[in-house]
Amino acid sequence: MQQSKLALSALVTAMTLALAACGGGGGDDGGSNEPSTPPTTPTTPQEPTSVPPATSAPAPSYPSGDLRLTTFNDLNDYRIKMGVGALRQDPALDIAADNHLSYMKTNGVFSHEEIAGKPGFTGTNPYDQAVTAGASKNQYVSQAADASAFCVDSFKNSVYHLQGITSNQESIGIANRDSYCVMNFGVITGAKGSGYGLPSWGGQQMSVDSVAYSPVDGEKVWGSFTPAGESPNPAPDLMTAGHPIMFRVPAPNAGDVLTVTSFSLTGPGGATVSARVLVPSDAKAGSVNTAVEDARLYRGVVFLLPTQPLVAGTYTATFSGARNGVAVSKSWSFTAF
Repeated sequence: MQQSKLALSALVTAMTLALAACGGGGGDDGGSNEPSTPPTTPTTPQEPTSVPPATSAPAPSYPSGDLRLTTFNDLNDYRIKMGVGALRQDPALDIAADNHLSYMKTNGVFSHEEIAGKPGFTGTNPYDQAVTAGASKNQYVSQAADASAFCVDSFKNSVYHLQGITSNQESIGIANRDSYCVMNFGVITGAKGSGYGLPSWGGQQMSVDSVAYSPVDGEKVWGSFTPAGESPNPAPDLMTAGHPIMFRVPAPNAGDVLTVTSFSLTGPGGATVSARVLVPSDAKAGSVNTAVEDARLYRGVVFLLPTQPLVAGTYTATFSGARNGVAVSKSWSFTAF
């Protein structure tokens, strides 16, 4: 499955929105000596800036036996296990995903963007494609695509795609046919804007003391990862690597930083596995000096990338670091085959 070609949408937007609120009011009793009720200031209900991770999602409309149903269930099951929240189906994002799949197939290309004038053109980027299909304009839309029907498995055994499919999105649209898979994602709650990409704010946000990681506890994973099978390539110097290991904390604000004190992997017999630690740019200064800066990583996300394929057996990952200066640590196990 790792030989399939993955492509990733626009990376997380590295900015936050400032929300200014004003209010006030007052009055007097007009000189009357009669008791008066203190004046009230009219208030406008504030829209939520985010929602907690959902533990379930409404049943989608995909027919039984449809690859879209398998994809939807597989991804939501995994997101629930991680604690990042289930996604609800958006039929308009389904249509946009299928339109884009047709565009890629017809034109023999593999890309998120489309070129006006080409057969099947519906929009330059996934946001425009979604709006053409009837999706809300008031959201951010991102996309992940794979030249394989088994896209969830491919994305789980990756770096940039793994962080992308387990982020703060709320909705999903899927196309999966003819050995292509396209996923469109939407962030509406607290978006405070719209466009192509996946913002760090809004959507489904874990509580500040929560962590998420992949592989999850007890998961059985393919031990080998081919970096060149992912675009962009997270490790151009490695022909093959081991299954990527991700650790993430909530980081909706520009100042949120996850630093790494240590991140290690031990394999069968307790032997330490050779690996590199990948951190986003803002975490490099406060992390272990061997950490490799990767500007494509989202805030609050770090990876441990084994430099060789993992042999079959049980592995234990151990993370130690800090979120905004508050210590965070976790140890968990999974199995490679």
